[in-house]
Amino acid sequence: MKGNRIRFGAIVLTVAVVLGMVPEARAARLLRQGQARELARTVARYEHIDLTNPWIEFDSMDVGAPYLRGFWSFTVVREAQTPGPDTTLRRYAVNRRTGDVWEMTLCRLYEFPALAAMREKLTGRAEASRAEVDAERKDLGCLPHGRTRALRATGQN
Repeated sequence: MKGNRIRFGAIVLTVAVVLGMVPEARAARLLRQGQARELARTVARYEHIDLTNPWIEFDSMDVGAPYLRGFWSFTVVREAQTPGPDTTLRRYAVNRRTGDVWEMTLCRLYEFPALAAMREKLTGRAEASRAEVDAERKDLGCLPHGRTRALRATGQN
């Protein structure tokens, strides 16, 4: 009798993990590129970038291999309408595990309700821990929280 209860409990736990009903199991899922793209597009719209504009391109930076290990990366570019260079508007990095969306150049982590709801739906949690955010910041080459990077006169970092 006791053995049957243990087996039944193991079966219930297995089904819960498979269906993503256990938060720890859901949080362990890695985002697919399409899911990360939707998170990044949500941020672009939040920043009032008109992705329906024919002169705005939203593309993956992960051509052939990941641009940044552990992240899906996207760029938003405004194509030049006259001869001259295109303008990079944003470079987004989406953590494959947490769903955190960063602007790579500005080292900015985005937080707003619609993004948190979408991230929770996809990863099983609305926000990453402080330790995860600090690790992501380091992986992106950003300075520790609260510190800024001075730009050199040449414009290079």
